[in-house]
Amino acid sequence: MSLQWTTVHAVLWTILYLFTKNVRASPCAEVNSSSTVVPLGSAVSASCYIKKECTLTQTSGYFIKWKRNAQFIHRSNASQKNVYDVYITNLTDMQNVLECFVCDYDTCNIVGAVEIRAGYPPSVPQNLTCLINLNESPTTLECTWLHGKKTSDIPTNYTLYTEFRDVSNKLQRFAFVPPPDENFFRVPRFGFTLFYEMQVYVVAMNALGQTTSKLLVMDPMITAKLDAPVIQGVGTQTFGCLEYKWSLSPTQKWIKKTLNIEIKFKPVNNKIFSEEKFNYRPDKKVKVCGLLHGMSYESQMRVRYQSSPWSEWSNTTVATTPMKAPTGRLVTWLKLQKPESRNPTAQLFWKPSLQFRPNSMNVSYTVSLIGEFTKKKETVCVTDQQHCSFQIHAKVKKVYLTTLNEAGKSHPTEVAVYRRRGLDPVSFFNVLPQSEESLMANWKSTDNSVISAYVLEWKALCGMKQNHVSFEIVDRNQTRMVASGLEPYMPYEISVYPKYGGGIGRPYSSVVYTKQKAPSTSPKLDTGQITPTFIELYWDEIPLEQRNGIITGYKIFYRDEKNNTGVKDTESTIRHVVLKDLYPFTVYEIFLMTSTNGGSVNGSIVKVKTASIDAFEIVLIVIPACVGLTLFFFGVFTCFIKQKWMKKYLWPVIPDPANSNIKKWATADSLECMQPFKEDKDPMIVYLSNISILSLPEKEMLKGDENIKINNWPYNGKSVDAGHNEPSHDSESFELEQQSESVPYATVVFAEPYRRQPVSPPVYLRSESTQPLLAEEEPSSPRQYEKITNQVNLADVHHFSSFNKNLSVKEENASLWVDFPMLRCLEMNSKS
Repeated sequence: MSLQWTTVHAVLWTILYLFTKNVRASPCAEVNSSSTVVPLGSAVSASCYIKKECTLTQTSGYFIKWKRNAQFIHRSNASQKNVYDVYITNLTDMQNVLECFVCDYDTCNIVGAVEIRAGYPPSVPQNLTCLINLNESPTTLECTWLHGKKTSDIPTNYTLYTEFRDVSNKLQRFAFVPPPDENFFRVPRFGFTLFYEMQVYVVAMNALGQTTSKLLVMDPMITAKLDAPVIQGVGTQTFGCLEYKWSLSPTQKWIKKTLNIEIKFKPVNNKIFSEEKFNYRPDKKVKVCGLLHGMSYESQMRVRYQSSPWSEWSNTTVATTPMKAPTGRLVTWLKLQKPESRNPTAQLFWKPSLQFRPNSMNVSYTVSLIGEFTKKKETVCVTDQQHCSFQIHAKVKKVYLTTLNEAGKSHPTEVAVYRRRGLDPVSFFNVLPQSEESLMANWKSTDNSVISAYVLEWKALCGMKQNHVSFEIVDRNQTRMVASGLEPYMPYEISVYPKYGGGIGRPYSSVVYTKQKAPSTSPKLDTGQITPTFIELYWDEIPLEQRNGIITGYKIFYRDEKNNTGVKDTESTIRHVVLKDLYPFTVYEIFLMTSTNGGSVNGSIVKVKTASIDAFEIVLIVIPACVGLTLFFFGVFTCFIKQKWMKKYLWPVIPDPANSNIKKWATADSLECMQPFKEDKDPMIVYLSNISILSLPEKEMLKGDENIKINNWPYNGKSVDAGHNEPSHDSESFELEQQSESVPYATVVFAEPYRRQPVSPPVYLRSESTQPLLAEEEPSSPRQYEKITNQVNLADVHHFSSFNKNLSVKEENASLWVDFPMLRCLEMNSKS
C-alpha cells in the first residue's frame, strides 16, 4: 500500500511539473541553482536536497540522477547528508531544465526541477529620433527607436532619458518607461525645452546587463514642422517688385523667432517656377524684385525654423507688377510667297529676343510699310499674335514691327526684305529624333562664303498648334540645331532656308516625328468588284492626327472557310488591292494591318463572299474551249490525211546537185509545185536555165586547164553563143516566160573550136542559182553577172557528178545529151 501511494504521488508530481516548470521544491525534495539566468556558455551548478519525510528514500538501495533537457547527465555525489550536487561547465542552450530523480533498481521518479536561462546582454538601441508636435495641446515630443537584434528570450526593459538646463541653468533629468514591447514614447511638455539644446538617450536592461543608445543632442524646435503660413496680401508699389505680408497659423503665432522663408512664383502663362529664399521674423514683410513689368505672377510661401522640415505651401495668390512700355527688340523672319510676282504675299513671323520685355500682360503688334519715295508709314497689320500676312508691292523698301501695350509702345524693329529669288538650297539636310520632345537637324551647304545665316523653321501639321510656326536664326558657321518643345507622336514639318546677301534660298524640308508608335486605328475596308475568282478592296487614308508615325505599308490578311490563309503586301502610297486566285462561292474573312516604324495595328474583320459561276459564264467558257479543241483536232486530222501535201509546203524537196542531174530534176515530182508555162503546154519540156557556150582562142587552148577562170559570168538577159550569132529560139521563149528572173545555170567551155572538140567527160560549173541548195556553196562557185576572162582554169571547175570512164563514145554522147536536152542541137560527130 505504501509503495502504491508512492508511485501515485510521483505521477502527480510529474503532471504538476509539466504545467509548472519553475517549481523548485516538492514534498519529497528541494532543487536549488547557483543562478537562474547566466551568460551563454558559462558554468552553472545545482543541488537537490532530499527531505527526510520523502517516502522514495525509505527503501534501501536508492540513488539520485539528473536530467538536462530530458537527457541524463553524469551522477553527482552527495556533498553532505541528503544533498546531491551537479555541475555543468558549459551551458550552450538558451533554455535549460535541470531535473532531480530518485531511482531504485526498476524505476526513477522526479522529485524536483529548476529552469536556467542562458543568453546575452541586450542589444544597443538604434536610430533614436525625436519629433516635436506643435499641433497637440499640450505640446509633446515623440521619440522612437529600434530595439536591435534579439539575442535571447530574457526579458529586456527600456527607459527613455531626457536632460536639459532650464532658464536658471539647473540640470533637469527625466526618465520615462514605455510599455513593454513598445519602441516609442511621447514626452510631455515638462520633459523638454524649446529653443535650447537638450540630450535624449535610451537605456536597455535585462538580467545579464544593460546598453545605452547614442546620445541625441537637439533643439526640439529643429524637429518641428510648422504649419503652412498665410499670405495676407501682396503690394505692387515698386516697378518690378512684389511685397508680401504674411503670418503663421493661429496656433503658432506665439513663435517670434527668425524663420527661413521660401517664395516660389511664375507668370500665369508659364509652367516654370522661380524661387527666392529669405530670413525674416513673422511680423516683417517680404519683398521680391527683379520681376517683369506689367506681368501677373502666381506666388506661394512656406517656412521652417533653422534646419527643421519645411512646412506645406501656403495658399496661391496672383498679383501684377506695375506696367511699362515694351522694351527691347524682336527677332523676325519674313518669307515672300511667289516673289516673282509684282505684288507677292509676305508672311512675317516674330518672337521676343533675350532682351525683349513686353512689360505688360496684354500686348499687340503693328506692322508698317514705307515706300521708296515717301516717308509715310502704311499700317498693314495689327494683331496680338506673333505672325502676320500682307501684300507687299515692289516699291516697298522697309518694313517695321512695333510692340504696344497700355503704357506705351516700343521702338520699331526694322525687318529686312529679301527679293532675290531662285537661290540654291542647302546641299544636305537630315533630321533625327533626339528625345520625345526634340529633334536634331543637320545640314550642309556647298559654299558657305556667300551665305549670311540659316533659318530653321518647324511647325506642327496637326493638333492645337497647327498654325504656330517656330523658327531660329542660326549663324552661317553652324550646321546643326535642336528643335525642342515638341510633342511625341505628332508630325512636324521642319525646313532650313539659307540666307544670302539679297535673298532667301529655296527650302529643304522634311516631315518627321520625335517618337513613333502604332497607329491609333486602321482604315476601314471597302469592297469593289467581286467575281468568282477575285475581290477588289479599297480603303481611305488615316487622318494625320491618328497615324502616330510615318506609314510604312499595309498588309491584307485573308482566310477562307477551310482555314486557307493568304497575305498581300502593299506600299504606303497604294490604297487598293485585288485578291486573286480565290475560290468561287466562298466566304473570306479579311482584315487590314497598318504599320509604322513604331508598331502595327489591325483593323476590323470584313467578311466577303465571292460570286458563283452562272450559266452564261459557263457558256462563255465552254463554247470557246470546244471550238478551240475542235480546230485543234481538225488540224491534226488534216495533217495525217494530207501528209504528202502538207510536206510539200512545209518541207519542200530541194535537189542535191551532187547526187542528181538536170534530167532527174525535171521529173514529174519536182514539177508538181511549179507553175505551168503559159506558152508551152507540154509539161515535159521545161527549161531550167540558160546555157552559155564559150570558145577560147587558139593561143589559150594550149594552156589547158590552167587558165580557165570561172569568176566572171557574162549575162545580159539573153543566151549567148561565143561561136555563133544566131539567137536560139528556145532560149528566147524561155526568157519571155521567166521575165529575166533566171540566171545562167551552167557554162560550157570549149578548149578548142567545138567542131574539132573531141568527146571528153563533161565539166559542169556550179552557178548562183535562185533555187536553194542543200549543201553550203563552195568558195569557188562563180558569182552572178561577172564577165569571164579568156583564160579559164580547168582546175577550178567543179563537177556536179563523177564521169564514168568505162562507157563507150556513143554511150558517153548519149548520156551527155540525155542529161542536157538543151544541148542536143549542139551534138556533133567527131568525124565531121
